Amino acid sequence: MAYATVDQFVAFVGEAEAKALAPVVAPATGYDDVRIQDALEAQSAKLDTYFATRYATPLDPVPLTVREGVLELAREALDRNGRDHVKTAADRVRAWAKDVAKGVAVLAGGEVGEDVPAAQADAGVQYGGPGRVFDDGGLAGFLKGGR
Repeated sequence: MAYATVDQFVAFVGEAEAKALAPVVAPATGYDDVRIQDALEAQSAKLDTYFATRYATPLDPVPLTVREGVLELAREALDRNGRDHVKTAADRVRAWAKDVAKGVAVLAGGEVGEDVPAAQADAGVQYGGPGRVFDDGGLAGFLKGGR
């Protein structure tokens, strides 16, 4: 399931850039909407690999932040020139998606159930760190005299 439509992509990048990124097949529009749709679906699936650690995928409804992320990633996937600003925007989306997977960031844009899916029950916060330095066993000699 793609998290954005071809029309949303064209509105996002502009018709001139859509024509440049996905050259003509359909003479009515000047851009290849099938190629754009394929890119949107592929990038939606890639984002699902991050989100699946915390949310049930595919996301429904689709949060605005996810839709915008898919548009940026699809733009990069279609950009054969490797423009820096396109790559930088896509890198920011991937960093954000990694943060969502870690639980550092959340899918946002509204109330849970409105346009933000609820977190999975088993996707709690996990912490791993060193053991306690000062515990009752290690301080037993000091605690006997002070109590």
